[in-house]
Amino acid sequence: MALDLFTPDGLFNPSTTGFTIINSYSTKGRLNNTCSVPPDIIFPASSLPTLTLGDLNIHDPTADPLRTFKEDGLATSMPYFHRATELGFSLLNTPGIFTRFSMSLIGRPGVLDLAFACPLLAPYFSEWSDPLPSTGSDHASILLGFEALLFHARPQAPNWALNEWPLLEASLKAASISPAPPLPTTRSLDFWLKTNLDRITAQLALLAPVKRVTFWSQPWWTELLWQLRRAYKSALRSSKRDRFDAALLASARAARSAYFRAIKKAKRDHWSAFLASVTRQTVWTAKKFALRRPPPRCPELPGAATPLELNRALLDQFFPGEPARTVDSILLPFRDCPALTAEEVGRAVARSSPLSAPGPNKTPNSVWQRIHRVAPHLIHDLLAPLVAHGFHPPALKMADGIVLENPGKPSYDSPSSSLVIVLLQTFSKILERIMNSRL
Repeated sequence: MALDLFTPDGLFNPSTTGFTIINSYSTKGRLNNTCSVPPDIIFPASSLPTLTLGDLNIHDPTADPLRTFKEDGLATSMPYFHRATELGFSLLNTPGIFTRFSMSLIGRPGVLDLAFACPLLAPYFSEWSDPLPSTGSDHASILLGFEALLFHARPQAPNWALNEWPLLEASLKAASISPAPPLPTTRSLDFWLKTNLDRITAQLALLAPVKRVTFWSQPWWTELLWQLRRAYKSALRSSKRDRFDAALLASARAARSAYFRAIKKAKRDHWSAFLASVTRQTVWTAKKFALRRPPPRCPELPGAATPLELNRALLDQFFPGEPARTVDSILLPFRDCPALTAEEVGRAVARSSPLSAPGPNKTPNSVWQRIHRVAPHLIHDLLAPLVAHGFHPPALKMADGIVLENPGKPSYDSPSSSLVIVLLQTFSKILERIMNSRL
């Protein structure tokens, strides 16, 4: 049975207006190693979030890792799990939790009731459990939980240092900014800036590799550690293949010991080299590392049980209420406002700190400085209409908020015990610097 749900407001996010539930009861087929419901019916290729569940009457080590399987049982389940893997479906069951209990004393429990989520639905999965009371059936009642993502994960920042700048310079020189609206309004000028700014930043990020911060991305990591780790993993795999070979087990233990001893030595050597190179400017950084500052914790406020409530409490504390939306009005240029010059833009860009943390678009000042050296007309053409009309568009007012603990507070159960660092877009700071110099 397939059930299609549609809502104009969206189920998990505004862009997802549909949801499909496929409930299947599959029995053994007439042919060997087959079931009554084929895999392509249970796992359809769909453009909507799809949940597939039911008593599929198949056994697989993925769902029941402690079970001893026969060859015919694995042959029956293989087409289904192969189809699910091919389409990106994820198994939602907690491995090893039985879903069927035989009414007789002879039968053994098993995992027959399976639930799968397609790639469009899997990010919203939150819970698989069996807390409900028995219904008198030999199958357990399963509770599945899905919830909308209140906050999206921060996008990965481009690694601007490894960008293909020689290839970008020619395209930046040839790039141009579309003309501003002849009779701009607040919305049209904001849309014009956002469109051109996004086009330039997207062009920059196209050839920039994404920063991939992993567990091994540490300043003390060396080539030797990589080789020792590789040898340790290889010895560990060999020992697992034959657990009764004493020589393989001893080799794995020796490789592990050498690997972790080398890690400790690399950390000590890196710390000693760092202390030897400390200057007056970096001595406080060394003190911070030596004191081992406790890791930041998520604020816990009374009455804010969910991330959305916590976000709202912090916004109400640190920022005023949203102003009433005004009618879209025509912007008239200021009569006595001199035109923006290339020298003003150059001074503002040069004075921008390359170490300033970027805002939502992840574009630091160092990138704008490089753009200005290659194609100075781009920044000038973007800012000139804004200066002429005295308009700071909403597109430049988007910011990231970093919540930190306010040190020295007796308790941290109120929003006032926290600090919020607002990271504006760096392009917005260039415009602010130009206007501050004029004032």
